[in-house]
Amino acid sequence: MADQNHELKDAIARNAGLVLSLPSAGMLRHYKSRFLSETGQGFAIECAPGESTLIDELIANGQLVGISFKHGMTKVVFTTCILEKLPQFQVNSQTTVEALLLKHPQTVKAIQRRANYRVRVTEELEMRLRAWRIGEKVILRDRPMASQELDVELWDLSIGGVGVLIKGKDGNPPRVTEADRLRIQLTYQDHDLLLEGRLREPQPTPKPDVIRSGIRFKLMQDDLAGRQTTAALTRIVGELQREELRRMRLGMAG
Repeated sequence: MADQNHELKDAIARNAGLVLSLPSAGMLRHYKSRFLSETGQGFAIECAPGESTLIDELIANGQLVGISFKHGMTKVVFTTCILEKLPQFQVNSQTTVEALLLKHPQTVKAIQRRANYRVRVTEELEMRLRAWRIGEKVILRDRPMASQELDVELWDLSIGGVGVLIKGKDGNPPRVTEADRLRIQLTYQDHDLLLEGRLREPQPTPKPDVIRSGIRFKLMQDDLAGRQTTAALTRIVGELQREELRRMRLGMAG
Protein backbone atom coordinates (compact mmCIF):
# COMPACT_ATOMS: atom_id res chain seq x y z
CA MET A 1 0.00 0.00 0.00
CA ALA A 2 1.00 3.61 -0.40
CA ASP A 3 2.62 5.47 2.48
CA GLN A 4 -0.59 7.50 2.99
CA ASN A 5 -2.27 4.31 4.21
CA HIS A 6 -0.03 3.94 7.28
CA GLU A 7 -3.08 4.28 9.57
CA LEU A 8 -4.61 1.20 7.93
CA LYS A 9 -1.39 -0.79 8.19
CA ASP A 10 -1.14 0.05 11.89
CA ALA A 11 -4.78 -0.87 12.54
CA ILE A 12 -4.34 -4.25 10.83
CA ALA A 13 -1.19 -4.97 12.84
CA ARG A 14 -3.06 -4.15 16.09
CA ASN A 15 -6.19 -6.16 15.14
CA ALA A 16 -8.10 -2.94 15.79
CA GLY A 17 -11.88 -2.76 15.87
CA LEU A 18 -13.78 -1.37 12.90
CA VAL A 19 -17.25 -0.78 11.49
CA LEU A 20 -18.19 -2.59 8.27
CA SER A 21 -20.96 -0.90 6.25
CA LEU A 22 -22.79 -3.07 3.72
CA PRO A 23 -25.11 -1.54 1.08
CA SER A 24 -28.55 -3.12 0.93
CA ALA A 25 -31.76 -1.85 -0.73
CA GLY A 26 -30.47 1.70 -0.95
CA MET A 27 -29.41 1.76 2.70
CA LEU A 28 -26.33 0.82 4.71
CA ARG A 29 -26.19 -1.91 7.32
CA HIS A 30 -23.45 -1.38 9.92
CA TYR A 31 -21.61 -4.17 11.75
CA LYS A 32 -18.85 -4.20 14.33
CA SER A 33 -15.83 -6.18 13.21
CA ARG A 34 -12.05 -6.21 13.58
CA PHE A 35 -8.96 -6.46 11.44
CA LEU A 36 -7.35 -9.92 11.35
CA SER A 37 -4.30 -9.86 9.10
CA GLU A 38 -2.81 -8.54 5.88
CA THR A 39 -2.00 -10.66 2.84
CA GLY A 40 -0.52 -10.02 -0.56
CA GLN A 41 -4.03 -9.86 -2.04
CA GLY A 42 -5.56 -7.61 0.59
CA PHE A 43 -6.54 -7.81 4.25
CA ALA A 44 -8.88 -9.97 6.28
CA ILE A 45 -11.60 -8.87 8.72
CA GLU A 46 -14.20 -10.75 10.72
CA CYS A 47 -17.35 -11.47 8.74
CA ALA A 48 -20.67 -9.76 9.44
CA PRO A 49 -22.85 -12.41 11.15
CA GLY A 50 -25.99 -13.59 9.38
CA GLU A 51 -25.30 -11.74 6.13
CA SER A 52 -23.96 -14.56 3.96
CA THR A 53 -26.49 -14.04 1.15
CA LEU A 54 -25.95 -10.27 1.01
CA ILE A 55 -22.17 -10.70 1.03
CA ASP A 56 -22.34 -13.23 -1.82
CA GLU A 57 -24.33 -10.67 -3.86
CA LEU A 58 -21.83 -7.91 -3.10
CA ILE A 59 -18.91 -10.11 -4.16
CA ALA A 60 -20.66 -11.21 -7.37
CA ASN A 61 -21.50 -7.62 -8.35
CA GLY A 62 -18.18 -6.11 -7.24
CA GLN A 63 -20.02 -3.57 -5.08
CA LEU A 64 -18.13 -1.32 -2.73
CA VAL A 65 -18.43 -1.62 1.05
CA GLY A 66 -17.42 0.91 3.68
CA ILE A 67 -14.81 0.58 6.42
CA SER A 68 -14.28 3.02 9.29
CA PHE A 69 -12.09 2.87 12.38
CA LYS A 70 -10.52 5.15 14.98
CA HIS A 71 -6.83 5.98 14.90
CA GLY A 72 -5.78 8.31 17.71
CA MET A 73 -7.78 11.52 17.35
CA THR A 74 -8.81 10.73 13.78
CA LYS A 75 -11.53 8.64 12.21
CA VAL A 76 -10.28 6.76 9.13
CA VAL A 77 -12.78 5.89 6.38
CA PHE A 78 -12.54 4.27 2.96
CA THR A 79 -14.43 2.09 0.50
CA THR A 80 -13.27 -1.12 -1.09
CA CYS A 81 -14.68 -4.41 -2.39
CA ILE A 82 -14.88 -7.89 -0.90
CA LEU A 83 -12.72 -10.39 -2.78
CA GLU A 84 -13.97 -13.59 -1.12
CA LYS A 85 -15.33 -15.21 2.01
CA LEU A 86 -12.94 -17.20 4.20
CA PRO A 87 -15.14 -19.68 6.14
CA GLN A 88 -12.35 -21.11 8.31
CA PHE A 89 -9.85 -18.31 8.86
CA GLN A 90 -7.13 -19.39 11.29
CA VAL A 91 -6.76 -16.70 13.99
CA ASN A 92 -4.38 -18.83 16.05
CA SER A 93 -3.64 -22.51 16.67
CA GLN A 94 -6.89 -22.94 18.60
CA THR A 95 -9.32 -20.50 16.95
CA THR A 96 -10.91 -20.14 13.52
CA VAL A 97 -13.52 -17.55 12.49
CA GLU A 98 -15.53 -16.73 9.40
CA ALA A 99 -13.71 -13.87 7.67
CA LEU A 100 -13.78 -11.68 4.62
CA LEU A 101 -10.84 -10.88 2.36
CA LEU A 102 -10.99 -7.26 1.21
CA LYS A 103 -9.02 -5.47 -1.48
CA HIS A 104 -6.51 -2.80 -0.46
CA PRO A 105 -8.20 0.60 -0.95
CA GLN A 106 -6.96 3.15 -3.46
CA THR A 107 -7.46 6.04 -1.05
CA VAL A 108 -7.89 6.39 2.70
CA LYS A 109 -9.39 9.49 4.31
CA ALA A 110 -8.54 10.57 7.86
CA ILE A 111 -11.08 12.85 9.57
CA GLN A 112 -10.12 14.81 12.67
CA ARG A 113 -12.34 13.89 15.62
CA ARG A 114 -13.25 16.41 18.28
CA ALA A 115 -11.12 15.69 21.33
CA ASN A 116 -13.31 17.37 23.92
CA TYR A 117 -16.98 17.03 24.75
CA ARG A 118 -18.81 20.36 24.30
CA VAL A 119 -21.71 21.35 26.52
CA ARG A 120 -24.27 23.93 25.50
CA VAL A 121 -24.27 26.96 27.79
CA THR A 122 -27.78 28.24 28.58
CA GLU A 123 -28.94 31.23 30.61
CA GLU A 124 -30.02 29.13 33.59
CA LEU A 125 -26.42 27.99 34.13
CA GLU A 126 -25.48 31.57 35.12
CA MET A 127 -22.05 31.18 33.56
CA ARG A 128 -20.25 34.35 32.48
CA LEU A 129 -17.33 34.83 30.13
CA ARG A 130 -15.34 38.02 29.50
CA ALA A 131 -12.55 38.43 26.97
CA TRP A 132 -9.92 41.09 26.27
CA ARG A 133 -7.28 41.51 23.57
CA ILE A 134 -3.87 41.77 25.22
CA GLY A 135 -0.27 42.09 24.09
CA GLU A 136 2.03 39.11 23.70
CA LYS A 137 4.22 40.14 26.65
CA VAL A 138 1.43 41.25 29.00
CA ILE A 139 1.15 39.21 32.21
CA LEU A 140 -2.19 37.42 32.19
CA ARG A 141 -3.00 38.41 35.78
CA ASP A 142 -2.54 42.13 35.09
CA ARG A 143 -5.68 44.26 34.93
CA PRO A 144 -6.56 44.78 31.23
CA MET A 145 -7.64 48.03 29.63
CA ALA A 146 -11.40 48.48 29.34
CA SER A 147 -11.04 49.54 25.70
CA GLN A 148 -9.61 46.11 24.84
CA GLU A 149 -12.65 44.16 26.10
CA LEU A 150 -14.72 42.30 23.53
CA ASP A 151 -18.50 41.98 23.51
CA VAL A 152 -18.77 38.22 23.80
CA GLU A 153 -21.75 35.87 24.11
CA LEU A 154 -20.87 32.39 25.37
CA TRP A 155 -22.33 29.57 23.29
CA ASP A 156 -20.72 26.31 24.41
CA LEU A 157 -17.83 25.09 26.55
CA SER A 158 -15.28 22.29 26.51
CA ILE A 159 -11.98 21.65 28.24
CA GLY A 160 -10.20 22.85 25.12
CA GLY A 161 -12.11 26.09 24.54
CA VAL A 162 -15.43 27.86 24.05
CA GLY A 163 -17.77 28.68 21.21
CA VAL A 164 -18.76 32.34 21.15
CA LEU A 165 -20.54 35.10 19.28
CA ILE A 166 -18.48 38.31 19.18
CA LYS A 167 -20.20 41.63 18.49
CA GLY A 168 -18.61 44.74 17.05
CA LYS A 169 -19.47 48.38 17.70
CA ASP A 170 -21.38 50.95 15.66
CA GLY A 171 -22.32 48.36 13.03
CA ASN A 172 -18.69 47.40 12.37
CA PRO A 173 -17.19 43.89 12.67
CA PRO A 174 -15.37 43.19 15.95
CA ARG A 175 -11.72 44.21 15.98
CA VAL A 176 -10.17 40.83 16.69
CA THR A 177 -8.28 38.25 14.61
CA GLU A 178 -6.78 34.79 15.01
CA ALA A 179 -3.41 36.47 15.67
CA ASP A 180 -4.65 38.24 18.81
CA ARG A 181 -3.78 36.92 22.24
CA LEU A 182 -6.88 36.84 24.44
CA ARG A 183 -7.33 37.10 28.19
CA ILE A 184 -10.37 34.99 29.20
CA GLN A 185 -12.21 35.22 32.51
CA LEU A 186 -14.73 32.43 33.07
CA THR A 187 -17.03 32.65 36.09
CA TYR A 188 -19.31 29.82 37.24
CA GLN A 189 -20.67 29.30 40.77
CA ASP A 190 -17.65 29.59 43.10
CA HIS A 191 -15.13 29.24 40.25
CA ASP A 192 -13.40 32.27 38.73
CA LEU A 193 -10.92 31.04 36.13
CA LEU A 194 -8.33 33.07 34.23
CA LEU A 195 -7.24 31.59 30.90
CA GLU A 196 -5.30 32.51 27.79
CA GLY A 197 -6.74 31.84 24.36
CA ARG A 198 -6.87 32.65 20.67
CA LEU A 199 -9.63 32.75 18.09
CA ARG A 200 -10.18 29.72 15.92
CA GLU A 201 -11.81 29.89 12.48
CA PRO A 202 -14.00 33.01 12.84
CA GLN A 203 -17.11 32.80 10.65
CA PRO A 204 -19.42 35.60 9.44
CA THR A 205 -23.09 35.65 10.45
CA PRO A 206 -26.13 37.29 8.82
CA LYS A 207 -25.34 40.37 10.93
CA PRO A 208 -22.31 42.25 9.55
CA ASP A 209 -21.21 43.34 13.05
CA VAL A 210 -21.26 39.82 14.54
CA ILE A 211 -18.92 36.86 13.99
CA ARG A 212 -19.15 33.33 15.30
CA SER A 213 -15.96 31.65 16.39
CA GLY A 214 -14.24 29.36 18.82
CA ILE A 215 -11.65 30.41 21.35
CA ARG A 216 -8.97 27.77 21.90
CA PHE A 217 -7.56 27.72 25.42
CA LYS A 218 -3.85 27.54 26.12
CA LEU A 219 -3.90 25.26 29.14
CA MET A 220 -0.79 25.60 31.28
CA GLN A 221 0.53 22.52 33.09
CA ASP A 222 4.02 23.72 34.01
CA ASP A 223 3.06 25.46 37.26
CA LEU A 224 0.66 24.90 40.16
CA ALA A 225 -1.75 27.68 39.15
CA GLY A 226 -2.03 26.32 35.62
CA ARG A 227 -2.68 22.78 36.83
CA GLN A 228 -5.31 24.03 39.29
CA THR A 229 -7.08 26.00 36.54
CA THR A 230 -7.09 22.97 34.24
CA ALA A 231 -8.43 20.75 37.03
CA ALA A 232 -11.20 23.24 37.88
CA LEU A 233 -12.19 23.57 34.22
CA THR A 234 -12.28 19.78 33.89
CA ARG A 235 -14.59 19.53 36.90
CA ILE A 236 -16.93 22.22 35.54
CA VAL A 237 -17.22 20.58 32.12
CA GLY A 238 -17.72 17.17 33.75
CA GLU A 239 -20.55 18.45 35.94
CA LEU A 240 -22.25 20.18 33.01
CA GLN A 241 -21.85 17.11 30.81
CA ARG A 242 -23.47 14.84 33.41
CA GLU A 243 -26.34 17.31 33.84
CA GLU A 244 -26.82 17.61 30.09
CA LEU A 245 -26.93 13.84 29.67
CA ARG A 246 -29.37 13.56 32.59
CA ARG A 247 -31.72 16.07 30.95
CA MET A 248 -31.48 14.19 27.64
CA ARG A 249 -32.39 10.89 29.32
CA LEU A 250 -35.33 12.50 31.09
CA GLY A 251 -36.49 13.99 27.79
CA MET A 252 -36.31 10.63 26.02
CA ALA A 253 -38.08 8.93 28.92
CA GLY A 254 -40.88 11.52 28.72
